[in-house]
Amino acid sequence: GYKSRIPYSDTDYFNLSEKDVRIATARREKTGPTVDQVKHVIENMPNNSDIERRNRSLIAFTLLTGARDSAIASMKLKHVDISGHSVFQDAREVNTKFSKTFTTFFFPVGDDIQQIVADWVRYLKE
Repeated sequence: GYKSRIPYSDTDYFNLSEKDVRIATARREKTGPTVDQVKHVIENMPNNSDIERRNRSLIAFTLLTGARDSAIASMKLKHVDISGHSVFQDAREVNTKFSKTFTTFFFPVGDDIQQIVADWVRYLKE
């Protein structure tokens, strides 16, 4: 085997120094858009066709709830409670992180954003 040919002290060469380990595992700051930037995008999105309204309401819903994209993609209308200002994320039906079940309440980002989502939910239920 290799153990008889490689001295034990030579194997330390393959290990990183503590400094290099800290550099490799350092977290980098991820910047995201501000609420005002997202609102600006929503205000300037086209709103003529059903697909354009859907896209606009998806961005508004993401801002309103802060939910993960995989959770949003797997949600159903029955999970959204406009009057209760909440979304029930049932892990049996919604792809939540670590399969947890919880209720998400709307962020106070403005009545205009909530109205966009409410209009789309109403349109889908009709």
